[in-house]
Amino acid sequence: MNEKGYSLVLVMLTVTIFFIIGLTILSVSIYQAKFTQVRVEDVTSLHDAVKAVEETVAELKVKVEQLSLSTPMQLDLDLGNTQFGFLNELMSRHNVTIEDMTDAKGIARNKLFTRVFRISAPYGNKTVTREVIITNAPSFLKYALGSRENVTLNGGAYIDGNIYTGKDIYVTNVANYIYNSTLYSVQTSFPTTSEKSILFVEGNRYACDHGNGAKSCYSTSTQFTKNINDFSLGSLSFQHQGPIIQKEQDDFIDVNFDFTLKDKLLSAAGIDGFDPSKQAQYQSLISLSLSELVEQIKSSFVTVVVNDPSDLPTALEGAIASGKSIFLDTSTVPYVDITSLTLNDEQWLIVNGDLTLENAGSSSLQIKGNMIVLGNLTITGQVAFDSTVYVNGNTSIYNTTISGLNGKEVVLLTKGELEIARVNEFTNNFSLTTPNLKGFFYTDSNAVLYAVGSYINIEGGLFAQGNSSIIPYTDENGLIVNTYRGETNDNGTNLSFQTPISSEEEQKQYARFVVKHNKEVFINRGLGLPLVKQLAVIVDEIRVQ
Repeated sequence: MNEKGYSLVLVMLTVTIFFIIGLTILSVSIYQAKFTQVRVEDVTSLHDAVKAVEETVAELKVKVEQLSLSTPMQLDLDLGNTQFGFLNELMSRHNVTIEDMTDAKGIARNKLFTRVFRISAPYGNKTVTREVIITNAPSFLKYALGSRENVTLNGGAYIDGNIYTGKDIYVTNVANYIYNSTLYSVQTSFPTTSEKSILFVEGNRYACDHGNGAKSCYSTSTQFTKNINDFSLGSLSFQHQGPIIQKEQDDFIDVNFDFTLKDKLLSAAGIDGFDPSKQAQYQSLISLSLSELVEQIKSSFVTVVVNDPSDLPTALEGAIASGKSIFLDTSTVPYVDITSLTLNDEQWLIVNGDLTLENAGSSSLQIKGNMIVLGNLTITGQVAFDSTVYVNGNTSIYNTTISGLNGKEVVLLTKGELEIARVNEFTNNFSLTTPNLKGFFYTDSNAVLYAVGSYINIEGGLFAQGNSSIIPYTDENGLIVNTYRGETNDNGTNLSFQTPISSEEEQKQYARFVVKHNKEVFINRGLGLPLVKQLAVIVDEIRVQ
């Protein structure tokens, strides 16, 4: 009897255990089913929100590209607002919210074609948002790096932003440099980009892996000549992270530098091309040569001529107080020895001749206001800008730190050669987040950059329009970047190099050339940006908040 009783207890215990196990499995299955359903609904909700925002942006882009450039106020009429018109229709059609951020960004909507909108759609308890900027600015400001001709990336640059090449792109893991007039190549890493970077290439792609001497990307005698047989057609090499590669779908809006320079001179003289009462005067003057135009409008400016540099600060102060744009003759004083320059809104400084900007003492030279230099420009030392600068000659930037002023930057456009050299030379303190050149640097010509001994960190962009002439000591045109990744020193007879010992992912922080794109330039620079006769839509990344 006792044994039968034990058997009954054992059977009941076994049944109970299996029953509990069954309930547990059932509960887990129900939970997983509910979790899967919630997850599917969550993903579907996110997809719907992203789709609504993307479709809104696409329709807005099509609308804007069809608009003619007439007046800033007409642009508002064409777009409407959140109560009526096209923007209201978009909100209703896609169940999104469109917030006009133009006034909040401090943009003068009666003078500029720039508009900023924040498009958002609900996603559960969160919101999917995307900011778009409508502007008539040129396309080069959209990219961290680029050229309308060829782009050559030699060595381990780090690029956070999009790259544009109007023709071919070449990528190698060697950096070319010149030491005591002798040409050298040093093996280093391939470049690296951020995960969101896009390479827009209109021509062919070429890559060369130096391969510890198995291949030689360049021969160095009197110039750096590509050994094209060692370049692979149709491929690119990047270290750890490379860009997405695609064709640019948008039309590239070029800068007409000569026209833009004359347009800005007329704007400085108070002759607005969008003012109906001044259209005839504007059209007659814009067709003149640059020298003839300057003579015709010079009387509209306050002319400053000094023979003693010590008199310049007082003379500029009086000219600024007049409210008119200033015409500074530097034939007697090419070196502007001042501690700061703050112009009024819509006031320009026109420099008739060459100009050198350099700080005095340990404080940065602070420049707030837009400038036109009719000669050559040299920037050295510590300079802080809140400016757009046009240079009709060449521009040399060397042994300098260019910072932003008032949270803004410089947009510098030069017609001639752009030389950036000896910036933080042999500095081996690296940072991806601390720029030493804050701004966008554009040349209407070709450009070559050597960051082998230098350490150059740009927050903004670098763009060479390019032409058919060949860059000295090379066999290319467009934009060429040469940079080492790691520590560099001068041992007196040549440069010495130290490769970083770390993972490929971590090595990007040792790049001696860094460029990080900054879209705020479309908002910050306002009236100073080059005039183009076509609107475009600049789209920021999608955010979930």
